[in-house]
Amino acid sequence: MGLNDELAAELAQARLAEWQRVSYDDWRAMLDDKDVRDVLGADGARYRVVSYALDDGGGRIRMVAAVDDGAWSAFVPLVRDEIMNADGTFVE
Repeated sequence: MGLNDELAAELAQARLAEWQRVSYDDWRAMLDDKDVRDVLGADGARYRVVSYALDDGGGRIRMVAAVDDGAWSAFVPLVRDEIMNADGTFVE
């Protein structure tokens, strides 16, 4: 069947929206760590949502959310990201 890209994108964006409400210091605390969640999608399928932070250089931090359904998409998950500047603003 394959990954439901639309639903996976919604799950990734929802995870990033959670991170948009926290501080730069909280984002920094996620460097070299990751958060893994198993989520039941609206379609009844199970999805894995992995989020992690990367140092993007120049004081910026990139928060990444990757979503897969445990099948072939685990090798190439759907990925969304946000970048926060050191002053707490987001890169557009």
